[in-house]
Amino acid sequence: MKEVAFKNPDGVLVAGMGVLIIAAACAGVVTVAVVVRSYDLATTALITLGFAGACALGVAFINVWRTPMLKIRPDALTIPTFFGQREISIKAGHPLGEYLASSHRSSRRTGAIESNKFVHFFTLDADDVLTELVALHRAAPVIAQIRSAFEDVAGLTVETLKIDAANPSRPDVAHWRKR
Repeated sequence: MKEVAFKNPDGVLVAGMGVLIIAAACAGVVTVAVVVRSYDLATTALITLGFAGACALGVAFINVWRTPMLKIRPDALTIPTFFGQREISIKAGHPLGEYLASSHRSSRRTGAIESNKFVHFFTLDADDVLTELVALHRAAPVIAQIRSAFEDVAGLTVETLKIDAANPSRPDVAHWRKR
């Protein structure tokens, strides 16, 4: 069975940030060990919790580099979740669309809105819930490869979606639910 996996384009940068966070946590523990004169239970517990939290954050950043942001197979689409991955079963004629909009994850950035446009790929899961597969800046070169993989590997046609009047940050997919 053919499978195409797309890594996060900023994965190496994010992994480097993870390594720096872990290194900073280690340097912090060494600094505290040198500076602190007495080790009471509260101080030790706070140092341990801070170190564990920083290391967990660093490992999470490294995991972003290791984990693909999207896998496409003829029978399923796989996206990462907080604790693993989610698999969405697909078949011929499964609804799939792309939506050009400002990222709903970003804050109100200054500058022209045209420079903040993102391409969001959406589908419906088994429970007919609108699911975002991936969002990338519209200038990202991997977008053309993702479109091609949807057609070549999964046999899906990518539809251009319009804005939902009730919720402008989401596409209108009412016509998908009538199928």
